[in-house]
Amino acid sequence: MSPGKTVAALALALWLARIGPAAMAEPAPPQVAPQIELVDFGVYCQMDTVEREPAPETSLGYINVLSGTPEFQFRQLQVPALLGVSFGVQIRPDIDYPQARMMTWKPGQTTPEVWYTDLHAGALKTRGFTFEFEDEVQPGLWTMEAWAVDDLLYRVEFEVLPPSELPGIGSDCNLLS
Repeated sequence: MSPGKTVAALALALWLARIGPAAMAEPAPPQVAPQIELVDFGVYCQMDTVEREPAPETSLGYINVLSGTPEFQFRQLQVPALLGVSFGVQIRPDIDYPQARMMTWKPGQTTPEVWYTDLHAGALKTRGFTFEFEDEVQPGLWTMEAWAVDDLLYRVEFEVLPPSELPGIGSDCNLLS
C-alpha cells in the first residue's frame, strides 16, 4: 500500500473510531403494511402502569399495560438513552389480527423479545418501551415489529443515542425544553 493510501486508511479508521458504531447505524424508514395505519411514533411522556400482562418470552416476563393513550412529544426515530424515557409507535389496523406477534430487537441481541396481542380493526394500539432499569439503557438500533403469522405488519427502528446528542428530551415532560 502506498504511503498516501496508508495515511488515508488510518484517517478513516480514526474517524470511524471517533464517531462510534451507534452513530453509523441510522434507523431505516418505518415499514408499514397497507392494512396498517402508522398513527404516530417517537418519544412520549411516561405513563402510569395499570396492570401487567404475562409475556414469558421477554426479559422481564411481562409487559406493562398503560393507563391510557400516550401523547407523543417528539415524532422522531432518535431516542435518548435515559432512565424513564418512553418510545414507541401507535397503529390502527383495518382488519382484526388475533394473536399478532410483537417483537422487540435490542442492540446486540440474536433473538428478539416476543409477546402476543390481539389487534382489532379500527382500534388504536400503542406499542412502546420505557427504560425502567439501568441495564435496559442500551445505545444502538432498537427494532419494533409486528407479525401476523408470516406477514410483516410494521417495522420501526429507533436509534438510541447518548443524551448529550438529544438535548431537551428527558423523561419528565414537564421539564422538556
